[in-house]
This record gives sequence, C-alpha cells and structure tokens, in this order.
Amino acid sequence: MAGGRIIFLNGTSSSGKSTLARALQTRLPEPHMHVAIDAFFYMYPERIWNATRQEDQDAFLRLVPTVVAGVQRAAAALAEAGNHVILDHVLEDPAWLRECIERWDGLDVLFVGVRCPLPELERREAARGDRAPGLAAYQFDRVHAHGLYDVEVDTSVLDVDACVATIVAALARDGAPRAFSRLRRQAAHDATEA
Repeated sequence: MAGGRIIFLNGTSSSGKSTLARALQTRLPEPHMHVAIDAFFYMYPERIWNATRQEDQDAFLRLVPTVVAGVQRAAAALAEAGNHVILDHVLEDPAWLRECIERWDGLDVLFVGVRCPLPELERREAARGDRAPGLAAYQFDRVHAHGLYDVEVDTSVLDVDACVATIVAALARDGAPRAFSRLRRQAAHDATEA
C-alpha cells in the first residue's frame, strides 16, 4: 500500500482544530484517522492531565516533550503504513516543528494554519470550561511563529464548511512545493549558514 498523507492542523487551543478534523473526516472521500495530541495526554491518569496538586502539575510538564515526540512519531508511522492522518496539534515549541520536518521527510504533508483572533479564543476558552484560563493567550504568538503554511483558515470568519472546502481545495492543488518542502530547504540552508 502506498504511503498515506498527513493533514497537519496547527493552531492554539480552542481554535477549532478538532471540529475541523471531524468535518474533514466526513467530507474527504478516503478515510482519515483523527490523531489529536489531547487524546495522547488523556492516555495518562486523570490526575496528571487534570492536575490539581503541584506534584502532578510538575509531572505533566515533564511529560509534555515525550508525549509530543510520541504523537509526531506515531503520525509518521501511521502515514508510512498507508493511513491517511489528520493531525490536530499545537506547535508551541519551534523544536517540535523541526522534528516533524526532519522525521517526515518523504511524506505527503498538507500544513494547515488554523487561526482565530485572541479575544475570540479567550471567549471560547471560557465557554468550554475544560481549558486552563490563559492557555490560548500563552500559545497565541508561539504556534504560528514559523509563518509558512500551505493554507490557512480563520475559524472566526469562516464557518466549518467553508474552512473544510478551503482545505480540500488546497489538497487538490498541484504544482508548487508544499510548505514542509520549503521549510526543510530553509532549515538546510540555515544549517549551512551557521
């Protein structure tokens, strides 16, 4: 079986990535797995991901890098095995993107920026009640710092159907190198300049 693709949805908490992933699953003709970073954290006991004690909060923070590395490697392994994947991620750390760029060489990746203005993110965060206040604000300037995507959607302006149509249209586009190819070339150039 040929390798699968990764539709990489990157955005802050409460930006609408999970909603878009589920909608994409119903719209795309080929079956796609929804791989959500939150689901990997939920594999740990609730006392870790819903920590109230300081020692559990500290344990959660120590686990973040290993969980992120595991999610990124799992998404690659799934695609390499022939599965189509929609990855729902929050790239808070530039090293996380660098790891994806390096490890996913040769994979078909559509890099999607899921954007939303901070006031709307904060409103959604408060309405959800299952996110720590300030999480979206903390992530806001970090997740899109690299600045390069194949396609971007703003979930405060477009409804779910319009966002999905934009992503599906980007999947169908041929020609220009994808963002990951350009990011990989930029990383190689930066390494030779250093």
